[in-house]
Amino acid sequence: MAKRNNKQLNKIYSRPLPITLTSQHYGITLPTLYPHNPISWLWFMIRYFQLNICYTVPESKTIDVYWKNGIFKVVDEESMLKLWQSGFFGKGVLSRSEPTWKERVLTRKKTDVDNTDVAMEDLTKKRREERKVFKSTRAELQSLELKQRQGIITDEEVKQLELVRELVQTLRKNQGQKITMEEENNSDSDFEEEQDWEYLEQLEYLQLQLVETFFLKFGLNVINIPGISSSFELFETCCLQYETNIQPNNKFILDYVVYHHFRTLGWCVRSGIKFGTDFLLYKRGPPFTHAEYCVLVMNSEEQQFDWFQMAAKARVIGTVKKIFVLVYIECPSLQEFNEFITTCKDDDDGLVIRNFLSKYKVSEILYRRWSPSRTRD
Repeated sequence: MAKRNNKQLNKIYSRPLPITLTSQHYGITLPTLYPHNPISWLWFMIRYFQLNICYTVPESKTIDVYWKNGIFKVVDEESMLKLWQSGFFGKGVLSRSEPTWKERVLTRKKTDVDNTDVAMEDLTKKRREERKVFKSTRAELQSLELKQRQGIITDEEVKQLELVRELVQTLRKNQGQKITMEEENNSDSDFEEEQDWEYLEQLEYLQLQLVETFFLKFGLNVINIPGISSSFELFETCCLQYETNIQPNNKFILDYVVYHHFRTLGWCVRSGIKFGTDFLLYKRGPPFTHAEYCVLVMNSEEQQFDWFQMAAKARVIGTVKKIFVLVYIECPSLQEFNEFITTCKDDDDGLVIRNFLSKYKVSEILYRRWSPSRTRD
């Protein structure tokens, strides 16, 4: 089963963040720089200064994010697509990750759809079904071949062996082919044929994590939240979701420090709740590769987990072939935190928040499960 080719993925997910650069806005690209060639340096500097002097910085369109019932959500389809394709922010509430609910429904109901319109989740489901059939057929083939080597195979099983062997070869050849959508039985449809599917109402919205919302507001300033005007007001709102009395070791603050830390290092940071951790780290994003690291945020002043819990998490993470990373956070003093709160209430400036968050120290430790059979002296 073939995925979308890398050229198509690179074109769709060309922007790592939902911001518009001057070069992208005006369609200008900087020339390739060859460090050993002086002419290359000269031409690069000319184009660089031309881009920064002759062109104005484009204004980025802000995205409306709504705060309701403890959830930050994006309801506009264009905004959902922009946030997902430019940094993989949020999660579709009716999808595994990318908000594709409407696309999947339309694809299932159109009998003349082309296979290039198949949603990624349908592709994954189809691949899993085909792998399941292939594995069961291969197991049957191996069982018959074992009987043949032992000399206990019957004549009927010999004929069956040839048929199963041909079937396995056919399944292997079909693994690299594109899937085609099967026509659904109209009698099983819950919808009327006369309905116009082009005007299907969008029931899905993009849900943002607290750390993602604050990063988009404080770090990039690309979103607008009705009812929350400033970064500090958003900061307080997010902190109050964990504790009514905000402390320096508030869970949101620790999570955001780690999230911002890895985002600035170029990682794509996603929620790691399905593996019992706080975050997953991708090199580029979910459509390209699986996550390499599972990150668990730890407070250096408190013991949050006992060794039984840590062993369980390490076992799960090792089973899915990922690396377990413990990130310890050293928090500033309570006095510094109170001064920060007082300063922000008097003068809500993003620089004050930045200077305060820079006082948190991040330490990373790789945790590996010890296996006696693999680590003998």
